[in-house]
Amino acid sequence: MRSPILSPRQFEWTLATFVATLLPHMLWLPRWLGLLLAAIVVMRWAQRRRYGRAWPGWIKFPLLIAILGLIVTEFGNPLARQAGTAALLGLVTLKVIEAERVRDGYWTVTVCLFLVSVQFLFNDGLGVTLYMLVPTLLAFLALNEVSAPPGTRGGLTAEFGRVGREIGALLLVALPLTVFLFLSVPRLSSPMWGTRENAYQGKTGLGDTMAPGSITELLGDDTPVMRIRFDGNPPPRASMYWRGPVLWNFDGQTWTVERRLRLPNAQQEHLADPQGPNAISYQVTLEATDRNGLYLLDLAARTPADAFMLVDGQVVRDRPVRSLYAYSAASVIDAPVPVSEYPSLEHKEGLALPPDLNPRTAELARSWRAELGDDRMAIANRALRHIRTEEFSYSLSPPPLVGAHRMDEFLFDTRSGFCEHYAAAFVVLMRNAGVPARVVTGYLSGYLNQSGSYYLVRNSDAHAWAEILIEDQGWVRVDPTAAINPDRIDQGLSGAGAGGLFANSELLRGWRERIDNLRAWWNETVVRFDALRQSNFFSSLGIDLSDWRQVAAWMATGLAGAGLLSAALIYLRRERTPVDLALRRYRQYLRRLQRLGIRADATEGASTLAARIGRLKPALALSANAVARAYEAARYGPADASALRALDAALAEFRARQRSG
Repeated sequence: MRSPILSPRQFEWTLATFVATLLPHMLWLPRWLGLLLAAIVVMRWAQRRRYGRAWPGWIKFPLLIAILGLIVTEFGNPLARQAGTAALLGLVTLKVIEAERVRDGYWTVTVCLFLVSVQFLFNDGLGVTLYMLVPTLLAFLALNEVSAPPGTRGGLTAEFGRVGREIGALLLVALPLTVFLFLSVPRLSSPMWGTRENAYQGKTGLGDTMAPGSITELLGDDTPVMRIRFDGNPPPRASMYWRGPVLWNFDGQTWTVERRLRLPNAQQEHLADPQGPNAISYQVTLEATDRNGLYLLDLAARTPADAFMLVDGQVVRDRPVRSLYAYSAASVIDAPVPVSEYPSLEHKEGLALPPDLNPRTAELARSWRAELGDDRMAIANRALRHIRTEEFSYSLSPPPLVGAHRMDEFLFDTRSGFCEHYAAAFVVLMRNAGVPARVVTGYLSGYLNQSGSYYLVRNSDAHAWAEILIEDQGWVRVDPTAAINPDRIDQGLSGAGAGGLFANSELLRGWRERIDNLRAWWNETVVRFDALRQSNFFSSLGIDLSDWRQVAAWMATGLAGAGLLSAALIYLRRERTPVDLALRRYRQYLRRLQRLGIRADATEGASTLAARIGRLKPALALSANAVARAYEAARYGPADASALRALDAALAEFRARQRSG
């Protein structure tokens, strides 16, 4: 027997479920594939509304080959998680274009439920988690609609009040069971499927290169980078320089990382005292970046266990940060970075410049050197005074630098730029003056979330500064951007820096803080609930996970509780026979008659019984007939409260006659 044809309503419910499931996957799918699948779905919807039939086979097969071929070309390994999921999304899309029968609807919606769970391999953020309730509920509504008899509507979609009650009942059982299983299912030290490959896709951040405009692009991006909680009093915000990639090499336009030499452990352990009076301890929760670098304040005194320091002071890991990563650290604020065991190498790279570029910059710097001699700090202060007193301005929309001598253009012509312009120009000036210098990128300060008592650093806090090598001190931080006269700051972008839409609204800013605090809670409580945190949780309950008897008792208690809750819900929602008030009163009347020696026959009607009572008890004849008439009116007549009142009055009269007789 062939499966029935999908009605237009059933098809649209199926299509709506697939669209809702596809949307979050488009956050990580290649743009071309997401647009292709969306276009196919739209064309299929329009075609079925107009013609009401499936696409011909000669279209489906070439589409199948093209989609699978493009996916293999894009992802390489067809067995990889992203490639496999993309292929499944493509196959479901092709199934939609041929979906004509009820079995096609069942198949499509069931796979959508699987794709809902697959989404959490790519993104487990709070927003996506809440959104996934939408396709999940749509899937159950669609299943109910598809299973409805032909020509009818599904009960769930026809009675929305009942839908709410059904969903509430399911949640009443499902939520406690979900929490119990979340706490109880054994956790692995690392994800079974590896890291979420797309956790970092679509996010911008600091890279290992810097060119004019690269940091400016981040100024309008409020994407969180990390959240920081200090163990004690936080340092002044002006001293919160979160150190990232250190750039040495300059080709005239772009700054890049020269090499990544690891600082020997012996030297790293003696850089700074993590317990010293100037040390600050803090905890960082870093968002996924797909880069190895971590962000620590100034001179790191204690680094995470799986990280190490490079010779230029940056702290990195052996593997990229592809999922939420939390670490504890300590730093010494405003402390120079000591010279490593490679002083000649640092000195050489700190002076390297491309030949025959920026002659005016070189001439200016050499004049300062001739004027001030070998005093490196004096030369640096001279450069800062030059920036402060000349007609330099701070702008997020500076004129472009297009020539070969770009530092000359900036210092002598445009004199308008953002932090990367000033940091780059300052380092070039220092190197031409014979002062080893380098560019440091990272983040400056952060936003204090008063609701959660932590600092939030966003992409919009990206910053670049300089460091110069001072003998007997090390690499000293110099921030040339801070030398700009405040009267010459032209933001150039609406709300530049940090959430301009919220800057002037206390209400919106407060809500924004609460929302981010909720995200932070989700990350700490759910996303980071790993094997260690699970062990600590059970230890706080006095349960030893190594003792199978205690674990078995915990599991039995939890599952028994879920079972009892389910049973109670089923009992409370059981089908009940409607209460017949007239019948209840009449049965009480029959029991009274039994005490008088009159037993009613099961087939005896109220009027027949009243006639028999009249023959046996003539004194009760009138009141028995009144009870019979009132009962028949209340039981079989229109539903009316007055009929019940009349029955009650007749019964009261019968009892009075009985007592008096």
